[in-house]
Parts: sequence; structure tokens; C-alpha cells
Amino acid sequence: MSSFLRSNWIEMRIRSWRLGTRPSVTRIPFRYGTACLTECPQAMLEITVEFSNAVVRGYAADCFPPLWFDKSPERTFTQQIEDMIEVIAQSANNAVVAGELNGVGELATLQWEDGGIDTRPPLLNNFGHSMVERAVIDALCRNAKTSFREFLCSGKLYNEFSVVLDAWGVLKTMRPWRQDHSNDRIAVRHTVGLSDPLTAGDGVALSSDECVELPISLEDHLRVNGIRYLKIKIGNRGKADIERLQEIMKVVTSAGNAGMKFTLDGNEQYSSISEFTEFWEELKSLGELKQLTQNVLAIEQPLRRNIALNDSATLGLRRLSREVPVIIDESDSGRDECWKAICVGYSGTSSKACKGVTKSLLNRQLIEEMQQANEDREYLMTGEDLCCVGVVPLQTDLALSSVLGLSHVERNGHHYHAGLSYLPEEMYGDILVSHGDLYRNVNGVPALRIDHGMLNLTSVNEGGFGFRINPRFDTYHSVREG
Repeated sequence: MSSFLRSNWIEMRIRSWRLGTRPSVTRIPFRYGTACLTECPQAMLEITVEFSNAVVRGYAADCFPPLWFDKSPERTFTQQIEDMIEVIAQSANNAVVAGELNGVGELATLQWEDGGIDTRPPLLNNFGHSMVERAVIDALCRNAKTSFREFLCSGKLYNEFSVVLDAWGVLKTMRPWRQDHSNDRIAVRHTVGLSDPLTAGDGVALSSDECVELPISLEDHLRVNGIRYLKIKIGNRGKADIERLQEIMKVVTSAGNAGMKFTLDGNEQYSSISEFTEFWEELKSLGELKQLTQNVLAIEQPLRRNIALNDSATLGLRRLSREVPVIIDESDSGRDECWKAICVGYSGTSSKACKGVTKSLLNRQLIEEMQQANEDREYLMTGEDLCCVGVVPLQTDLALSSVLGLSHVERNGHHYHAGLSYLPEEMYGDILVSHGDLYRNVNGVPALRIDHGMLNLTSVNEGGFGFRINPRFDTYHSVREG
């Protein structure tokens, strides 16, 4: 290895870590698939990283949702929370034991080689890896006193790092995306959950008195926030799904929001592509859903993750993907899964920080190359959500979405939560000063600022890994450390 290449690597050593949680509740229930989210613990990981010139703390955070990383119905939510804590702890401990690491690429390789908890789903283990990766990247940005996009696009974050993707023996060498396609604004793709109120007349009992001025119904979000993209949950419920879509389109038509675009999220509720295609054909046959079906940007994860890449379950996928892009989400549980999905006939995958930053960057580069080289079907990456809220989880995810050049991103944390009311009040002033472009004051609580359907990403793009403020780990209840 040349001394020049070695000198460009970032040598670091992870010294210690702490994991804490804070309680939060949703203001309205969030129903997706078979889960209904009403309580949503927020977790934060603090990692201490030693560089050649300094010792720096980095942070990552996310929520602990039920039945998403692990859809095992026999495990209680309490058990699932313990599992999420355990995979984060195991990944952090492995990073400490590894000793000296030469950059994020070597960290990612270490994590991919770690099988996690053998009895738990790969997507769950990958969540633990992603938390460690995000915290280390935050520490890197803090140490370099630069933003994520500047660090990435300078080439210094990954240098010469590359991987060989393997889809059952079909190999493809790939380097992470490192282009600066960031923009200072991104459109919100608003989630319509399976039980969300569509109009003010539907009525819904708020679980909190805070931020009551925030929109609640779809009708309100369209009118107040000027939403132009919707992500609609469907559940393989036949007639019930069709009637729900018809009611949604009535609200959309009444609101008059021009040029509305949609994605449909199957949340792993279908047993085969042929089963979903039958539903899709019925939707297309209904005149009142024509505006919907002609403006669907992507179908997200219709099949259960354990069969989503099977030949028998995906029969007819290539034909469907030529008509409307079909992507994976929950199936995107490891380094090679997007490449495997493309080889099977999917159009791509989603980006979520909770699934891994390096993996999103690899997938974005893969999709870009496939789009340029292959006219068989449209290839794309969407930006999706884990019901994340500010400051740390939301803004890290937005920083990633921005540099990937995504023009719209699913956001639903602001819809199901009462602003940032789960955070201590002493943080509110700092949040509004440092990120006043992204948040506004609603009854004394910072809440997401959506203007004509758009978020302002100026401070996200400029501030480290999406955020500038001290995230105040001391206000979290410490649950594990190493």
C-alpha cells in the first residue's frame, strides 16, 4: 500500500459508548401493516472516538418502533425494545474491540461481517450497525469541523473504499456515492396511515394537549402545508383498501393541490406479485382512481421480506416494474440486497438512515449506474421515514437524503408526534436559533416548518451531520454503556 493512500485514510479508535432513552407518545395512533404505534421510545447513542489530533463525541438517534425491524408476532413490544438495545450494544462493543479503524469504509466492513444476534432478523441487526455508523460519522464531521456533504464529496470519508456486491454469483464492484446533489429545499411526501383521519369531520382523540394547532387530518395537511406528494399505506384488505383510496382521492380532489404524486406502501402484506398485480389492475379499472394510478411514482415493499426475493413469489415482477417501479424497503437488510432485488426485477430501494449510511450511498451509486446503462425499466431510490423526529434522527436522515439528490422524502414524525415536545424545554431556544429554517414555534414547542409542501435544508446541509446543537445526552436515561 502506498504511503500516499495510507496518509489519506482517517485513523480512529472508538473508546467508549453510552446508550440512553427518552419516552415519547404519539398524538394520534400510527397504524402500518399489523402494527399500531402509540408509544415510541426515543434512543440516543453517544460514541467517544479518538483521532490522531483529538477525542470527539458523536451522536446518533432514532425511535424504537414496534413490528418494523422485527415482525415476529410472538415477541412483545418490551422484548422488541430489549432486542433493539442489544443489537446497538453489540455493534458498539464490536467497534470498540476492533481497535484502530481506517475510516468509515473499514467500520462498515466490520459491521457487515458481524452477524449480530443469530436469532433475530438481519434488518434488526443492521439497525444496530447503522446507529454506530451514524454516531461515528457525526464525530468525524465534528472533528473536521465540516458538513457531511462536504466531507463526503471531498472523497475523504471513503477514499478508495469499494465493495463487491454479490447476487447469487452475479458480482458488481461498487464505490459509495460521493457527488454533491444536495439542495436547500426538499418536498415532503406525507404519510397517510391506515387509520389516519382524512377530514376534520372524522375526529380523532389527541393523546397530548401540546401542539394542538398542528394539522391532524389529511385535509388539513393539504390545505395548511401545501403537500404535493403522498405516501399511502395499503394492507391487502381488498375492498377496504379500495374504498380507503377512493376517500383519499376525494379529499385530494377537493383540496385542489395541483400535480399530486403518490407512492403506495404495501408494508409486506402480499404473498406474491401476482396477488398484488390483481389488486393493481382493479385500481386501474376504476375511473375515480385514475388520477392516482397514473401518478404513482413507486410501489414499496408489497411482499413479505422472507419471500420478497424468491423466484416463485416475484413471478411477473419485471413486467409490473416496466409499468410502475416496484422497490424494496424492509427487505433491504444487508449490503447485497438492493443488487439482488434489481437482479430479480425490482427497480431499486429506499434510503433510510436507520438501514445504514454506507449502504444507502452504495445503493444510490448502483441505481445511478443501472439507470444510465439499462433501459429495461426505470431505476430509482426513494427517501422513506422511520417516524423520526428532530433533532438528531430527523436531521441526520435529511442530510443523507439531501446529498443523494432526492427531490422528495417521506416525513411522518411531525404528523404523529406533538412537535419536539419529547425533548426538554431548555433545548427549545437553541433549536429555534440554530435551525429556525427547519422548525417554527407552535405554542412554545419547536415543530417542523413546512412551507408550500417543502422543507428548508440550509442549516441541515451546513451543520455537521445535519445538526449543530448539543443533543444533551445527559437528559436521556442511560440503559447500556461499554
